[in-house]
Amino acid sequence: MLQMLWHNLKEKKSYPEQQEFTWKALEQFTLTALANYIQWHRQWKAHRRQVIASARALTFPFPDYRQGQRQLAVATYRCLRDGGELVTEAPTGIGKTISTLFPAIKALGEGQLEQLVYLTAKNSGRQVVKETLTSLHNKGLKLSLLEIQARDKTCACNLGLCSRDEGGVCPRTRGFFDRLPQARAQLLGSPLITPQVLAEAADEFELCPFELSLQMLPWADLVVCDFNYVFDPLVRLSALRDHSLRRALLVDEAHNLSSRAREMYSVTLSREETRRAAASCKGSRPQLQRSIQALSRAIDRWVKQLKISETPTVSGVQFSKENAEVWVTSLATTENRPATVSRAAHKVLLTVSELWGKSQLPPEEINEWLKSVYRYVCIEQDLSEKHQALTRVYDSGTPWQEQQLKLLCLNAASYLRQIFRQFHGVILFSATLRPADYIFQQLGVDNSAPYLKLPSPFLPSQQGVFLCPYVDTRYKSRNQATENLVEIIARTYRGHPGNYLVFFPSYKFLQQVAVAFEQTFPDVNLLHQEPEANDSQRAEFLAAFNEGSCTLGFAIMGGVFGEGVDFVGGKLIGTIIVGTGLPLVNEEQELVRRAFDPEFQNTIGTGFDVAYRYPGLTRVLQAAGRVIRSESDRGVIVLADYRFTDRFYQALYPEHWSLEVCSDGTVLSESLKTFWNN
Repeated sequence: MLQMLWHNLKEKKSYPEQQEFTWKALEQFTLTALANYIQWHRQWKAHRRQVIASARALTFPFPDYRQGQRQLAVATYRCLRDGGELVTEAPTGIGKTISTLFPAIKALGEGQLEQLVYLTAKNSGRQVVKETLTSLHNKGLKLSLLEIQARDKTCACNLGLCSRDEGGVCPRTRGFFDRLPQARAQLLGSPLITPQVLAEAADEFELCPFELSLQMLPWADLVVCDFNYVFDPLVRLSALRDHSLRRALLVDEAHNLSSRAREMYSVTLSREETRRAAASCKGSRPQLQRSIQALSRAIDRWVKQLKISETPTVSGVQFSKENAEVWVTSLATTENRPATVSRAAHKVLLTVSELWGKSQLPPEEINEWLKSVYRYVCIEQDLSEKHQALTRVYDSGTPWQEQQLKLLCLNAASYLRQIFRQFHGVILFSATLRPADYIFQQLGVDNSAPYLKLPSPFLPSQQGVFLCPYVDTRYKSRNQATENLVEIIARTYRGHPGNYLVFFPSYKFLQQVAVAFEQTFPDVNLLHQEPEANDSQRAEFLAAFNEGSCTLGFAIMGGVFGEGVDFVGGKLIGTIIVGTGLPLVNEEQELVRRAFDPEFQNTIGTGFDVAYRYPGLTRVLQAAGRVIRSESDRGVIVLADYRFTDRFYQALYPEHWSLEVCSDGTVLSESLKTFWNN
């Protein structure tokens, strides 16, 4: 007789289940389970022996190292061997991917590491990793790469490949673990376990592709995924928090990590969206509807409390906008926190949990809203000293009044620091990680960690950098700047026809200049980056930049075309950078500025530097880095704004830049002509 005791956490009751088995049946079950485990263990060990042997024998896949590559590889290996953190600024074109992956694989082959985790913020970055690993596979490496893609792009139900039943259960999850061993055995040791490979195996064994990718995670030698699977408190993978394995964390394009992490630890609850969610539950889920309505009332009470409170740290409109009021509340003490909102949010999640216990699902249309509630509850339980509550009221006193409560993270360094400590070694690298003090503070890196700044591997003569200080692109001066910008773009493009990208700080400014340019030069084929473009539209935009073509494209600084894209050879011969890339001035950026003003005055810069100028410079340098990608490339960078002459920027320009100031359009044309003729 075997007895299983089931305990219902919600009801706080236990239910015994008894079933009789013969001794022979139990013995047979145990022997079969042990045999399956031993067989799997042998397969896994055989794969690992191949990985270690091939990693030890692996040689660098290119005849020679580029300038700086060996230095980066050696520093990476030492960090992963000894443990700790390494921050590296490696200029575009140096080959950061191979220079970090190769030493990491060598460390794995020597038993210093057991698994590698490579993070990248963009799909293009993951593609580079796969291409790099393929070149190493061709050299004999047996290492297995697993690429984890977002659930919404992987889930078979989301893609219309299957349908959930009346209880909201996907048929591919029923009996999942009965069919999993066959799929796992088939995928073990595959060189590239990409979303496509996972989808094919999932179709064959009728499994959920996303869940299959998670089940393969412990058995992959190299895991490639987005930042959020390691850092996001809502979606980070528990398998990567297992301290029993010595893991290396490689963070590519690490300049994006600080802003991404702040977003992960911030959340907004909207009264309008909350009321809409309650309406979606009317009739079908009355208990959930009441819980959501209670949350809406709690937000109302919080706003009323702010309006009548006389406590200086809580009350007072901090910013004034048309039809809007904004309050900023310190969350340093529990007394100032929106406790009623937190209790109501917890109640909503408790109600959802009770529905799940009854096999009843919330309406599908409120799933995104529920994620915000989950995030709110998760964050408010772990607030840092860098959190503030930002409360906005729009159209106050009207029937359509909107209220928003945002838990705003001004600096996520403390959270990043905790996660870094879960890995044996952490390598943070990018082409734009300057200045060092600012980067260390934003990323939570230990002050004793080494900072490596590498020289460009390319000759200064390959790149011309021209500054046009006769343009003022500040917001108030943009109408006057349009004519000058049209002239600068035309002189650059027509002076040496080819493929050029012009980067703007906003879509509005982009469209303003585009209209003026097309009116003046209707014969030029002009492409615009579109807001919220899908993957196929982005691919179509990039496809226009081919060797031998003459394409002029307008894009957004800091956007999808401003970093992480390789335009090798004649695919791009110049960029024109309009303005210094400062983030939009709003309440949130101003709070960042105010938070760092006292702390950073007379050290690494003011709060304005932290909130605006450093992030803006990063966008500028990333856009400029699209031009020179190989030893044979030649191209130009044109900086259009008088602020680029400021000492602040001059001190932070890359060392290999040879800046030439052009006092007017005629001088610019002559300087460009001289560069191209040389």
